[in-house]
Amino acid sequence: MMFHIPTAFLVLGFLYIILPVTAWAVLSDQRSKAAMLWCSGGELFGVGVLLVGLRISLPVWVSYPLANSMMWAGILMQVMALRGVLAQPLAAMRSAILVLLALCIFEFFRVVLEDAILRFSWSVLIFTVVFLYIAYLSYRIWLTHQLKSARWLALVYFIVAIAMLIRVQTALAGLTVPDAVEQGVGSSVLTIVSGLLISIFGNFAFIGMFLERATKRGIKATAQRVRQEESTRLGEQVAQLERQRTLGVMSYSFAHEFSQPLTAILMDAHVIKACLGADPPNVKKIGETIEDVERNVSRTVKLIERIRNFIRPTQGEFESVDMKVLARDVEQLLLHDIKVEKIKFEWDFDSDDCKVYGDKVQLSQIVLNLYRNAIQAMANSDERKIFVSVSQEDQSVVLQVRDTGPGLADSVKDSIGQPFVTTKKDGLGVGLSISRTIAERHTGRLTMTNAVGGGAIAELKLPVAKRHA
Repeated sequence: MMFHIPTAFLVLGFLYIILPVTAWAVLSDQRSKAAMLWCSGGELFGVGVLLVGLRISLPVWVSYPLANSMMWAGILMQVMALRGVLAQPLAAMRSAILVLLALCIFEFFRVVLEDAILRFSWSVLIFTVVFLYIAYLSYRIWLTHQLKSARWLALVYFIVAIAMLIRVQTALAGLTVPDAVEQGVGSSVLTIVSGLLISIFGNFAFIGMFLERATKRGIKATAQRVRQEESTRLGEQVAQLERQRTLGVMSYSFAHEFSQPLTAILMDAHVIKACLGADPPNVKKIGETIEDVERNVSRTVKLIERIRNFIRPTQGEFESVDMKVLARDVEQLLLHDIKVEKIKFEWDFDSDDCKVYGDKVQLSQIVLNLYRNAIQAMANSDERKIFVSVSQEDQSVVLQVRDTGPGLADSVKDSIGQPFVTTKKDGLGVGLSISRTIAERHTGRLTMTNAVGGGAIAELKLPVAKRHA
């Protein structure tokens, strides 16, 4: 059976024009620069093929140099598309220079030497080399992104490149006429099969590659979101467990703090009982003693409230938090340790408003960790002072906690704050790590450095709360 080659070129040209439009429509949700280059290149290639099919009715300069230039430019745009997928863009100017150089050599063979074999072989060899390069790029995409469609694209263009190479060899051997629209069984089959492969299978493989890539991105994004949500949930659980562990370590201190007001209440109860048994009852003394009971009950209730607020699970309840008040309140949770270790706090509060927007429980956990670390760091120090400053700098509230301990050792200076890095024998190494995570969750920053005058200094920097009208 004999194919009419010019008609076949016209059919293929229309296919090359229609299918890239179809690809662009299918990729409506995945349109990118790479997709635009591929589809535009296909359109340009299709117009070039149409000009070749109309060779018998068009001027020579249109069906030869112009048609070839359009086809070469089209497949180079598709090369640029694949290189874009690999994040290795090819400059448009370089591609234009390559097309111009190829055209000059082609015209030299056609016009100057008037050698049909050289002209034809040069043209087909360009297609062969570029098709092989497209096959190579597609193979690279398959290896890099694990896209099965890219493997099929590589296979299609490799087969077409081999067919083009065979076409050149038959022309050089004198078995076929060196012309694209030459009529003959061998050339007809090669032309039709090659054209159909890259027009139909090539475009659909490219569509499949992009859709497959989008699916992989969607799966990856979903998995990442699930991991982040799980990490956040587990992080909150670990933070709560660390708060409970902290209170467990401080349980003796709290027992001592509770014992004082409770003992005073018990003694006041005995006094009231004695006053009631007197004749006449000492009403004035009873009233004074009841006031003492109220003060001690209030003190106990406040301590219980601080502990309850600190240990309760947090649900990310953001509110306006005064960091100066919070710094003072957290100190109250450590009163026993402060007395036993003979720690002296020195305060330096800015007169400006130092409010942030955040979770009060989580921020308290950061400050408590900083205070406890400072107290433990000064266990062997003669001078035991903790300097706490709260100030507003630009659009941030800065809380600094400086101790008079030995400072951070060089071995842990760079890794302090990372999970499970600790200098304490009984420490888990998660306190500062959790604190840093909480700070970042509040779009803030927690840093640990050595102070110039000795000791360590921790700085918590948080965005200042916006004033709402």
